[in-house]
Amino acid sequence: MVVSFSGGKDSGVCLEICIMAAQIAGKLPVEVVMRDEEIMLPGTFEYCERVAQREEVKFHWVYAGQPVINVFNRKNPYFWVFDDRVDPDKWMRKPPEYAYRIPEQNIEELIDHKKFPPPEGKGLYVVVGLRTVESISRLMGLMSSKSYVTKADKHGVRKCRPIYDWTDGDVWLAHKQNNWDYNTAYDAMHRFGYSRNQVRIAPPTMATITVKRDLKLARKAFPKWFNSLSQRLDGVRTAAMFGLRAVQPQRNFGETWEAVYIRECIEKAPQWIAERSQIMMDTNLKYHNAHSDLPFPDVSMCPRCKTLASWKQMAYAMYMGDPFSQKANVLPYMEPEFFRQGAGYWGGKPTW
Repeated sequence: MVVSFSGGKDSGVCLEICIMAAQIAGKLPVEVVMRDEEIMLPGTFEYCERVAQREEVKFHWVYAGQPVINVFNRKNPYFWVFDDRVDPDKWMRKPPEYAYRIPEQNIEELIDHKKFPPPEGKGLYVVVGLRTVESISRLMGLMSSKSYVTKADKHGVRKCRPIYDWTDGDVWLAHKQNNWDYNTAYDAMHRFGYSRNQVRIAPPTMATITVKRDLKLARKAFPKWFNSLSQRLDGVRTAAMFGLRAVQPQRNFGETWEAVYIRECIEKAPQWIAERSQIMMDTNLKYHNAHSDLPFPDVSMCPRCKTLASWKQMAYAMYMGDPFSQKANVLPYMEPEFFRQGAGYWGGKPTW
C-alpha cells in the first residue's frame, strides 16, 4: 500500500487511516509519495514537511521538473517546476534536501512495481483521496468500476479509494475528533469566506476560478508570497488587477458569440490557440450539422452535441487554449516539447 499524498485534507485523511491500519497489522511505516509542484498556497509544504518527519511514515518527496498549467499566460500556457533554465533564486521555493528528482513527467508513473516492489504473490495498491461528492464524473467512474478498488492499470497498479463516500463534513469531523494535523492554508480560506466545498488544495495557476478566489486571498493573506508569484510567472499580476477580464473573452455590445470566438480565439489568438480553436470549431460544426438543420447555437447549448455545445461555451473554453484538453476533449493535449525544445513528452495523459 502506497499513499498518494498532495498536502490536502482528503489525502491527509487517507494517510491517517492507513497509519491506523498499519499499526493494527504491524506494517509500519506507511509508504507515502508526494510530487512537489513548487507553487502551492503557504501552509501546504510546511504540512508536508511535518508529515515527512513522522516515525510512522516513509516519505518519498519527489519532483519531476514537469510543466504545470499557467492560465494567466496565453503565449506559453506552461511553467516548469523548479525550472533548470531559471535561476534557482527565482523559484518560489526550493525542495528539501531529502527530495529527489524522477525522470517521469506523467503523474501516473509515480508508483509502479519497480519503485515499490510488492511481496511475492501480492499486489501493489495506491491509496487516493477520491470522493464522489466532488463531481459526477468521479461518481460515474466509481460506479463503473463496481468497487472502491479499481482494476490494475498498465503498470499493474490498482487504486484504492477508502473515503469515496465521505462528505466534506465527514472529513473535517474526522480531523477534529482525532486531532489530526492538517494544512493551515484551509484556515486562511475559511477566514476569507470560502464555503465548505470550495476549500481545495491545488496549484493556483490551473483554473480561471482561481482569479476570483485564490489570487484575491493570496494578495491579502500572503502578500509577500503573492509578490514572489507575480515575479515568477507572467500574467499573474495582470489577472489580479483586472480579474476574469484578463483570462476570458470579452463581447462587444450587440456582438454574437460566434464573432467573439472567431476574433478572440482565432484571429487575435497566439498561433497554438488559433490552430486548436479552428479544429474545435470545424469538429463541432460538422457534428452539429449531422443531426440538426438549425444553426449552431450562440448561447443556449445544443442538447445533442457532445461537448462545448454553443459558441459562447467554446469561446470561454478555448480563449486560453485548454492545453490539457480538460473541456475540449476532442483535441490532443499540448506536449511540453511544443513550447520548449528538449522538454520531452508527457508519456500519458497529463494531469495533476
